[in-house]
This record gives sequence, C-alpha cells and structure tokens, in this order.
Amino acid sequence: MKTLLIFIICFCLNSQGYSQIIGSLDKVTPFNDEFSAVKKGDKWGFINKNGTLVVDFRSDFVLNKTKSNNPHPIFVNERCLIKQLINDVSYYGFINTNGEKIIPATFLNASQFKDGYAIVSVLLKDSIGFNKVLQKSISSYEIEEYVIDKSGTRIKYLENPLNYNITKLKSQTPPKLRSKFIAPHLVAVLKKNQKWDIYKF
Repeated sequence: MKTLLIFIICFCLNSQGYSQIIGSLDKVTPFNDEFSAVKKGDKWGFINKNGTLVVDFRSDFVLNKTKSNNPHPIFVNERCLIKQLINDVSYYGFINTNGEKIIPATFLNASQFKDGYAIVSVLLKDSIGFNKVLQKSISSYEIEEYVIDKSGTRIKYLENPLNYNITKLKSQTPPKLRSKFIAPHLVAVLKKNQKWDIYKF
C-alpha cells in the first residue's frame, strides 16, 4: 500500500512538472520584446514567457531578416508589422500584442518601431487633367514619408516627396524607405540630390 501511494504521488508530480503547453511547432524563435514567434505550417503566432499563445497563427506577418538567416516576425515596442494584399498591391500596418490591428495596413512601406516611433511611406494621388480621347483622368503619384507614433498618428512630415511610377506598385517590392532613425527624436533623410538632411521631431 505504501509503495502504491509513493507511485501515485510521483506520477502526479511528474504530470504537473512536465505538462505540455503547445506542441507540433515547426519553428520557435528567441524572445524579443517579451514574445517569441512560433511557426506551425506556413503560419506564425506568438507566445509569451508563460508559454501561452497570445497571438493566434496567421499568415500576414512581415518576416524580419536576422543574422542567423532565419526570418521571422518580431514585436518591437509592442507593435508587429503586417502586410495586406489589396488589388495586387502590398500595404503595411501594425498589430498590437493582442493581435488587434492597431494601425491599419495603408502604407507602401514601414520600418519597425524604435523608441516608440516608426517611419512610413504614403502614396499620394493628384489629378492633373482629363484625356478626352481616352476618356480618362490623368493623375500623378508621389510618395511621402512620415514619422508615426504607436497609435499611427503622423508626428513629422519628412519633406521629401518623390514622384512615383504607379506601375511599380504591382511588383510586390515596396519602395525603399529613404529615411532612418539615427538617435531618439532624430531622423536622417536622403534627398533627391543624394545628400542627407537631419530632422528633429
């Protein structure tokens, strides 16, 4: 009887000590910003440090390139980049740590957040006339870059509009960002003359 009691106690302790939380994962990444990206099939999700799946598996994440050549999504400043295909054009936005779309996918490109801010590119359309022969309006397009905060509010216009050929939009390659953070509240902007200007925001 005593042996049976010891066996039952050991079995219960073993069961509690080695309980599986989540299984059958294809990839598990190091923790970044308190979350680890995990992959199942062709979808990614996120677990917290308790092993709880806090962002369900989905296929719209932007994969962050890493030194180990193991691209995966990451949270930075509680925001993770997502990509949405609309009319064959990729648009970028952000989710929060609950998996909610906190900043809609409306940008042609976006950087990861840094110190609470990100750089985004926005497509602007300007109607410049009407072609009577073809019976259609003529438009020009520009890309402008902004600094946004974690709610998506535009904090700083980076004063560097660039004419854009709309046919490039369907190439699935986003236009390269011409601005970069160099310190908290300082951003460097590469101008059309290939010279850098520094902005404070």
